[in-house]
Amino acid sequence: MDEQYRQWRRRIIDNGQGTGPSRLTYEDFKAAVMQGDDGGRLLNYVNTNVIFQAGVDFESRPMVVVSACGLPSPSDVDYERLLNLIIFRLDQFVESDYTVVMLTSGAQHNPSWAWLTKAYRRLDRKYRKNVKRVYVVHPSTWSKVVFQIFGKIVR
Repeated sequence: MDEQYRQWRRRIIDNGQGTGPSRLTYEDFKAAVMQGDDGGRLLNYVNTNVIFQAGVDFESRPMVVVSACGLPSPSDVDYERLLNLIIFRLDQFVESDYTVVMLTSGAQHNPSWAWLTKAYRRLDRKYRKNVKRVYVVHPSTWSKVVFQIFGKIVR
């Protein structure tokens, strides 16, 4: 995330859009990514179809649902921006314990291995340390392979 923020800041300064380097904050970057060039439609889609809170578990921890079947087509959406929006949404939960529910069955658009690796690298300890449980509902063959590979890397 920091590298993307630095690139965005450099691009704004080079184009003469900023009023000065001190005024371009991370919050400005976050707002620009969230708004995007589609007026925030992708943000609304992500928050309602890809990652959302579905109540609390039996220990009163928020349950964050990640729905792979809600992923849009890579030809229609910039997956870099999609990853940023997912991370911004996760920021709302990472400060305390939470549970993740993965819905993997029925996904029409599976992300590439390169994107999955990039996403895994971007989810640093801050995002992993308070995950107390991960439930995978109706795992597909693709998700089983992904969890097997990343399970070996994590150990």
